[in-house]
Amino acid sequence: MKISKYGVTLKRLTEDKIEMVRQWRNDPKIAQYMEYRVYITPVMQAAWFKSINNKHNFYFIIEFKGKEIGIINIKNIDYELMEGEGGIYIYDNDYINSDVPFRATLCKIDFCFEDIQLNRITAHVMRDNKRAIKYNQLLGFKLIPDQEHITNQLYVLSKEDYYHSREYVAKLL
Repeated sequence: MKISKYGVTLKRLTEDKIEMVRQWRNDPKIAQYMEYRVYITPVMQAAWFKSINNKHNFYFIIEFKGKEIGIINIKNIDYELMEGEGGIYIYDNDYINSDVPFRATLCKIDFCFEDIQLNRITAHVMRDNKRAIKYNQLLGFKLIPDQEHITNQLYVLSKEDYYHSREYVAKLL
């Protein structure tokens, strides 16, 4: 599966790419922002891939200008509630503070709301990750009530909030 929109391409994660993703994920610059911070071995990574390679999880390699730069996902999709949890990280330092993460996220969220018809997307964000909080808020995510003192906070994005925010974010690209 491949999705191209907003100048980025999202390619469904395949087994031949999981070692690259493992190296990225174990890098301290990525791991420091994750709730799960244990070193991931090749065996653990293979088991993880086997567990997520299904219709309830869509993990994509983000490609920009022909270069693989990060990963984005919608996972744990509940097809009864029509919701799933999103995530992203950019590994390539050249694109961390660029508009490319927004391009990739808009592409993924459009896929979620328009192709698989989700009603809402959730995201867990570490309370001390101020950049990720601002990023999610720009996209229309809202902090669930009573999360202020929780370390791994839950945000939610409705279709309506997204479509309102998408117009603003797309103008920035």
